[in-house]
Amino acid sequence: MLPTDNCLPKDHKQAQKVLNGLGLGYEKIHACKNNCMLFYKEHESLDTCPICNESRFKMTSQNRTTKIPQKVMRYLPLKPRLQRLYMSTHTATDMRWYQEKRVDDDVMRHPADGEAWKEFDRTFPEFAADPRNVRLGLATDGFNPYGVLNQHHSTWPIFVFPYNLPPWKCMKKEYMMMTVLITEDPGRSIDVYLRPLVDELKDLWTNGVRTYDKSTGKMFTLRAAVMWTVNDFPAYAMVSGWSTKGYMACPVCKEDVTSGWHAGKVCYLGHRRWLPWDHEWREKDKEFDGNTERRLRPREWSGDEILDQLNRLDFAPFGKTVSRIRPSTHMNWTHKPMFFELPYWSKLKLRHNLDVMHVEKNVFDTLVGTILDIEGKTKDTIKARLDLERMGIRRGLWMNRDNDKARRDLAFFSMKPNDKKEFLKFVSSVKFPDGYASNIARCVNVDGGKFTGLKSHDCHVFMQRLLPVGI
Repeated sequence: MLPTDNCLPKDHKQAQKVLNGLGLGYEKIHACKNNCMLFYKEHESLDTCPICNESRFKMTSQNRTTKIPQKVMRYLPLKPRLQRLYMSTHTATDMRWYQEKRVDDDVMRHPADGEAWKEFDRTFPEFAADPRNVRLGLATDGFNPYGVLNQHHSTWPIFVFPYNLPPWKCMKKEYMMMTVLITEDPGRSIDVYLRPLVDELKDLWTNGVRTYDKSTGKMFTLRAAVMWTVNDFPAYAMVSGWSTKGYMACPVCKEDVTSGWHAGKVCYLGHRRWLPWDHEWREKDKEFDGNTERRLRPREWSGDEILDQLNRLDFAPFGKTVSRIRPSTHMNWTHKPMFFELPYWSKLKLRHNLDVMHVEKNVFDTLVGTILDIEGKTKDTIKARLDLERMGIRRGLWMNRDNDKARRDLAFFSMKPNDKKEFLKFVSSVKFPDGYASNIARCVNVDGGKFTGLKSHDCHVFMQRLLPVGI
């Protein structure tokens, strides 16, 4: 198939040798079938899980010489790939960009402009003294590599990315480093699979690794720290240890959250508590939940206070076979996160982030679905109208009852059918510069009155640019 003078490896084994030479190899670590533990370090020689007594290997025929493990995790060591960032003169120079070339003018362009980064520098001046030390972000999420062929499977890669680089490089795929590959949804047992990564991060913080800097031609001790994690809300619960379901789902407010049962689901209110004390919205009751807001914002928990609280709680071991009933004293804590083993984790001002992509897509779906009154997308439902009536607020949105029949009239914030058609025609006529956004016109169904196939970036462009003009 290929020319005779090609340089490609002859087989898979030769290709793996090339990758190992570049520091791109990986380790196979056996895991318990029920996600209880890894057969790693002190447990490496065991054949059964000490928690659930499940066998490490599959039952195979007697004449097989090699044993097949029940479950395997792939771990890609981090140190050699961090060292490779300093093997090129250009990359080694860019790794100091945030310190040497960043403009500090109170404009947020890079994580180094944020208060969390500056607080970290003040807390650990020794680490901050050398700009070559690597600041990492960590992200994980599940996806189905088989598409619609297997709806039950999910693969969970765990990525880290270096924030030392300038903003036009640090989020490029060339610099994203996959460290762990999990072949199923681990749930709260994700900490079991994070064990090798956390061990390496502890060593990178305490001892570091000797690295050659191509730009200076000298050796130095490279250290690294994870600044925060970035996840969607379900994965936030897995890495933070605080369940994001139920009446105490907010990981910031914790037990002081304002929540209630509205329109058939748990809703979280009380957002006016975060406004300044003299803000006019605090006095408005009819526009919100019928009450004025006199409470202060919830207290802000420090990392040390959270760690003290977690140390006082007794959690069940990991695994699928363990009961998940939580005592009331545990509130919404499911487990003590593995990241608290890092010496600096409890000192961080910001430990976990929600990614913009999911948040903005959800806001778009809700906002546009309600304005266009799209069935299944709008939040202006019959249950919501009945809930307003029960709360005694917004009389103009109550259900109209005639002859023992109730009907939901179109709300003042929703478009009438003719207006909706004109709006969708306008959206379908808009053209963007090449590379600015997708062809949104293809995603508009004028007759059906809805949108299909919009990506998260398209939702961002739509809300920021199209929606104000179109309305």
